[in-house]
Amino acid sequence: MKVTDYELIPGGRNIRVTEETKHEYVDLELELLLSGLPEIDSKFVLFWLPEIDDLQANTEYTGYSAASIVIQWFWEVVKSFNKEDMARLLQFVTGTSKVYL
Repeated sequence: MKVTDYELIPGGRNIRVTEETKHEYVDLELELLLSGLPEIDSKFVLFWLPEIDDLQANTEYTGYSAASIVIQWFWEVVKSFNKEDMARLLQFVTGTSKVYL
């Protein structure tokens, strides 16, 4: 694994983060992270798949409720998925075959 250093601002390597500058540092650090999060190949998604019960408990519905028969059928089918099918569902739901760390 290659480690790369980035200066958030020119000469930033020589500038201390202080109480007064910590908000600027955090903003710049988050901006860098969000613009270039490392991508994980989809074959590694299998190791990070959410637990189905956790996914179900944290799903928000629009136009349906957790008690809707269609939603109950959906979770019944999802609970029968193997890891590969779960990875495909994750890709469908998120629109990407990559997981961001």
